[in-house]
Amino acid sequence: MTLRVISRVLRDIWRCAGLGVLALVASVLLLGCATATPVMGEAVVDGEVRVFATLPTDFAPVQVGYAEFSAAMAGLVLEMPLRVAPASVPMRPGHRYALVSGALAGQRCQPELASSYGRFCERRGTPGDCLSLFEDGSCLQDDDKRRIALALAVEPALAGVNAELRTMLDPTRVAAMASITITAYMALLVAPEPVSKGVAASFAVLMWSYLGTEMWGLIEGWMALSEESARSTTFAELREAGEKFGRRIGPNSVRILVMVGTAAVGETAVLLSRAQSLPGLAQASIRGAQQGGVRVLAAAADTEKVIVSVAEGTIRVVLPSNAVAMGTQNGGGDRSSAGGGETPKGGRLLPNGHRAFKSFDDFKDFMGPAGKGKQWHHIVEKRNAGRFGPEALHNTENVVPLDERLHIDVSAFYSSKRPRLTGSDTLTIRQWLSTQSYEAQRQFGLRAIENVRKGIW
Repeated sequence: MTLRVISRVLRDIWRCAGLGVLALVASVLLLGCATATPVMGEAVVDGEVRVFATLPTDFAPVQVGYAEFSAAMAGLVLEMPLRVAPASVPMRPGHRYALVSGALAGQRCQPELASSYGRFCERRGTPGDCLSLFEDGSCLQDDDKRRIALALAVEPALAGVNAELRTMLDPTRVAAMASITITAYMALLVAPEPVSKGVAASFAVLMWSYLGTEMWGLIEGWMALSEESARSTTFAELREAGEKFGRRIGPNSVRILVMVGTAAVGETAVLLSRAQSLPGLAQASIRGAQQGGVRVLAAAADTEKVIVSVAEGTIRVVLPSNAVAMGTQNGGGDRSSAGGGETPKGGRLLPNGHRAFKSFDDFKDFMGPAGKGKQWHHIVEKRNAGRFGPEALHNTENVVPLDERLHIDVSAFYSSKRPRLTGSDTLTIRQWLSTQSYEAQRQFGLRAIENVRKGIW
């Protein structure tokens, strides 16, 4: 069944039926045609083109070394919004291994397990509810036990990083926040319902682009961890479940899971901003385009649904047309080489996986619109083209989609005078910044997006 036939069938169905029926038929068509290459169909929804795609997973995972992982984690921790509240059921002073009396009521509270958890926290130097498990009640529920097992699974990966993290903040708090995020998103990923647009969908797309064939090992391993931790009644059983999960997916996948999960703490825009600096993102982007036919960051930003079926071995997505790689839109593979070949529209594929263009118009011709309610934003501003060259500015690493309101606010910030930042009463941020190096401007630009979003500047 060809792409053209699928598209025609979907358009005919759309004229006669609602989106729910269309999505169902699209899923059937895509499943029936699933191969090692991406299979896509299109439909017009609310005046905009939507692409229904089945993503292949038969490609090798990106390898992230321990040194790269450690450096990335140290950077992510500096920006992490540590919003882990104090334990609502603290350990009673003088009785560190026993919860307050209400926590022991009922068989499901498993006091021995709670006591072991208390000793685990104390050994980490943070007595009490170090993983913030009791904020929703005084008993350890199945989800709490999953988070303990996960923390034990990723402990070896974080062990060496902890020495660096301790100079900045409590690494146990980092583990707590990351475990909350990863547990929540993995639970959504393996649920029968589609993962809807948001950080969870972005997390799923990034994990797919990084892991490829090992994505299924992660999902199946997580399902096993969930079942085994739910049955566990002792801390030793939770440790075994966590260690088994770590062995099953391997140290590389553990590092990727922790890294992307930590970057995903917060909003979608925060994840996308952090993702650009993650090690291996360039390779993941290349594989996403070549194997799955999607622009990874664009797909992570605007994917509307992710449907993972372990039984069928399929990952299906609904995404806007601007997230589809040009080679797929043209019905063929990418015609440029990883060494920097020219594309039909003037873009150049760089060794790091990003594309550079001679002008902003060429960039927009290739990439299409930034997305509904979004505008393209240069992290290092366009006005530096004469200094750094156009390709250093008009590329997929430096130009990112921002919500229209945020883009306006960032531009206004650059036009303002901030003596506290610039040391001058006469220079605007833009004027002051333009004298600095490319890397300094880029780092400032990323920080400006984050801080303006938070209302700090």
